[in-house]
Amino acid sequence: MEYVVPLVIVLVIVVVVIVGSRLLGRRTPPTSATDPASTLAKGRPQARASRAITREAAQQASARLTPETHQRVYSYIAQRQVMNAVKEYRKATHMGLGDAAAAVAALAEFPQPTPEPALPEPVVPPADAPLTVEDIMKAAPAPAPAPKPAHGAYRYRAIVSQGDEVREVASTRLNAEIYGRIRQLALSGNYDGAARLLLDHADIGAAEAHEFVAMIGPED
Repeated sequence: MEYVVPLVIVLVIVVVVIVGSRLLGRRTPPTSATDPASTLAKGRPQARASRAITREAAQQASARLTPETHQRVYSYIAQRQVMNAVKEYRKATHMGLGDAAAAVAALAEFPQPTPEPALPEPVVPPADAPLTVEDIMKAAPAPAPAPKPAHGAYRYRAIVSQGDEVREVASTRLNAEIYGRIRQLALSGNYDGAARLLLDHADIGAAEAHEFVAMIGPED
């Protein structure tokens, strides 16, 4: 049963060739051996040889199809709808009836995998196209990371005490001037402002910063 489809297609090719030969024989007057038409007729066996059902012919026939048309042709072959398969192949490739039938026969005899879809070509904008915000953002250099304090850099120590309780904050981003501003804010009663300024210059939590500035007194 697996040879039924190729045999039917081959029979179609034979019928087409016989009918075509008879029509040409009726319309073409006899020619001498040196006539160009007779030379062309001698070349017909080569054309028939190009319709040979081989694996290479099946590969070439498959390469002419897109993934969609490849699936439709093989769907007709699987349903043994030979003429529909040939019709679909002719529609996709614009080939003659005999060549299309030979291609379908080769595809049926030597099944081919579905070809991979072609990748879309990247869209290149013209050179004089205006730049978009996205283009500018892509072209802009990435911001340089903030420099980290060098190992062993000076750490300013701020110490406050209240009774027996002592708190200390040490940071490389603190200095006497900044701590003086923190202290002035705390002494004026602006503990929230003093805590925010301390958070900006020390690696501590918000609760710890508020507890620290709350202990700042005139003697600290």
